[in-house]
Amino acid sequence: MAAEAAGVEGGAESKLGRPSDWLTAEERADVTEKSLGRGLFLLSVHYGLYFVTMIGAVAPLPIAVNVAFGIANGALIGLLFLIGHDSGHSAFVPGRTMNRWITRLVFLPCLHSRSQWDVVHNRTHHRYTNLKGYDYVWAPMSKEEYDNASLPRRLLERTYRSLFGPLIYYWFEFWIPKLVLPVTKQMRAEWKKHLPDSLFVIFVGGGLVALIGVLGSWMAPERSLWLTMLLGWFIPFAVWNYLMALSIFLQHNHPKVPWFDEPSEWSFYGGNIRGTAHVDLPFDFLPLFKWVMLHHAHHALPSVPGYKLTEAQAKLIEAYGDDVVRYRFGIREYRNVYRNCKLFDYENKQWTDFRGRPTAEPILLDSHGRNREGERSAPLLRPASGPRLAPRPVSRPVPAPERERAVPRRRAGGDAPAE
Repeated sequence: MAAEAAGVEGGAESKLGRPSDWLTAEERADVTEKSLGRGLFLLSVHYGLYFVTMIGAVAPLPIAVNVAFGIANGALIGLLFLIGHDSGHSAFVPGRTMNRWITRLVFLPCLHSRSQWDVVHNRTHHRYTNLKGYDYVWAPMSKEEYDNASLPRRLLERTYRSLFGPLIYYWFEFWIPKLVLPVTKQMRAEWKKHLPDSLFVIFVGGGLVALIGVLGSWMAPERSLWLTMLLGWFIPFAVWNYLMALSIFLQHNHPKVPWFDEPSEWSFYGGNIRGTAHVDLPFDFLPLFKWVMLHHAHHALPSVPGYKLTEAQAKLIEAYGDDVVRYRFGIREYRNVYRNCKLFDYENKQWTDFRGRPTAEPILLDSHGRNREGERSAPLLRPASGPRLAPRPVSRPVPAPERERAVPRRRAGGDAPAE
């Protein structure tokens, strides 16, 4: 890249990557403005389509038609989740309380706890993007970790980072252990806070699942209950899980996207600008999905609603274009990503295969992502949406068993609402 080659104007010294760097005050006010009318319109349209496709999945139609509706219903679960993703950042409609209740409602089909999602996504992934040991969204293993892992764990990692990985990744790594009941160490510390949302998911979300069975049995009584639930719940839920896993894989894995394992190397810019990808989709009929793949602007300023991300991302690319990893999604490019992104050499900042052989060029960060002279005295672990936390000591690596406890549990505030 030009700035890497020359280290001149537009290099690290002018690219700290904070929200204020790439937007004027007027632009920032514009792209973070929420619209109640637009938000409620998107919510009603997508929830309406969700119920229409749910009915189609269990109606007395040919099985192939039911399956097609089930796949569409899974896509609608994903689109409703994207609304919840925005409202979880208080970035969908005006008002924190309304955003929270929208999150709860649209998280029912995907059976997610709002408060636990806040911890997993807002307070962990966004604050420490691509910092291994803190951010666990598709975090790559090192060669040493892989070699020291048990045979079942190595086989699981090979499966995850194969063509079929997104079929199971989100089920095993996120939904079951982290997003229903507060059972992990990180969640147990605040289990009383999480319990109301967990009970809401279990009883109201479980009621929605039961409704599928009741509706299918009423519409097609000749079918067995297991077939009704296969068509009306399992296939849609599996499709949603696949789309979710594939999306977050593409957003943070690419031969040009770096990961970090030392807090002293990590920076806001390295994690949130260099550490994510802009994926242009080849279709226009799912705008919510297209918006979420404009990922740099979302990480730089999570308070931007999805329906304003196109504008915000264009301005970010104008400011940091050299460093924005961008590509058009297709079979060839997807193969390039999952074939080359197996393990990560954290010392050389380079992707490798499972034998440790380099599959991509080293990612050069020296002239990007950190004002080396100006930031030495700044907190090394700056939250992803601006300086919101007190400096935390990072003089020694955090031992693995302590890392879950090391993530701050304060409610976020400031530039980009975390909730």
